[in-house]
Amino acid sequence: MNKEMENLIKNYKGNSIPKIDMHVHYLPKTYREALLNSGEENPDGFPTPEWNLEMHLEAMKHLGISTSMLSISSPHINFGDKNAAKILARKVNEDAAELVKRYPDKFGLLASLPLPNVEDSIEEIKYAKDVLHADGFALPTNTQEIYLGNPCLDPIFEELNRYKAVVVLHPNKPSSVPKNVVEGLPIPMMEFFFDTTRTVINMILKGTLKRFQDIKFVIPHAGAFLSILADRIVPALQITPDSFGDNIKKEEDRIDVFDVLKGLYYDIAGACLPRQLTDLLQIVDVNNLLYGSDYPYTPEVGCIALAAALDKTDLLTDEQRCAIYRDNALKLFPRLK
Repeated sequence: MNKEMENLIKNYKGNSIPKIDMHVHYLPKTYREALLNSGEENPDGFPTPEWNLEMHLEAMKHLGISTSMLSISSPHINFGDKNAAKILARKVNEDAAELVKRYPDKFGLLASLPLPNVEDSIEEIKYAKDVLHADGFALPTNTQEIYLGNPCLDPIFEELNRYKAVVVLHPNKPSSVPKNVVEGLPIPMMEFFFDTTRTVINMILKGTLKRFQDIKFVIPHAGAFLSILADRIVPALQITPDSFGDNIKKEEDRIDVFDVLKGLYYDIAGACLPRQLTDLLQIVDVNNLLYGSDYPYTPEVGCIALAAALDKTDLLTDEQRCAIYRDNALKLFPRLK
């Protein structure tokens, strides 16, 4: 680390509001071993960061984070072996639950599921909630080419709906990436935004978000391209609704895209200033926004730079910052009070 970075970390004072981090990851030993065994040493063309408990707690201290809601990042836990995914989901969930048990005020668990297997995922939901007391769940946008919104996953969402769960989405590498286009550009740079956007639109058009209204969904990275594409999707639905599937042909099944988007939550991890956050605030109330650092995939110095920008932006009042950094998350997770 160079001197400039060291000074940035050392001199960052931050906002006085203790933050609840909704977009933050952990890499327990079993997960890192699974990545290496699957040949995913640098998944998505991006180096897998170093991570341990001591580093994480130190980063939280520097960033003014009171609680990290831990989740597994891309490429998640299913590398093609159904049984291995089931075992790995249980192990990483238990690893995080142990951290929560040791530091209940500092950590929360957003449990992983062995998607797309329905039976194993339902079993893990019950175990995570009833035994591990998970705070919520983190689901990848797609797993083994099965996207959220696919009707085959409805039994899983029925179970999550029964628990009135908080479900945080995280982008995964798309099931298909065009060849010979922007070669060498890491998948997170563009494809993560594409996959988040297509997944949420898929869940809207397939009626997933409408059918399972007791689930509180959190969309990553300030909603990716949703705030821009909504202006294109809405008139398309109004003009040619019959082309979007039988589930929305009837008048009573018409979809109000803007209304659906307003009902979702969004973390604002990543570089969302000034334009992306401006667009999102035109659609969504500030009470639906949540802080996210994306540590450790965003290095600590990057997290601090992004946090400093949020502290200073004229787009937000101090009252709104308080809501985003802490108060909105407390409504989702009352135990943190």
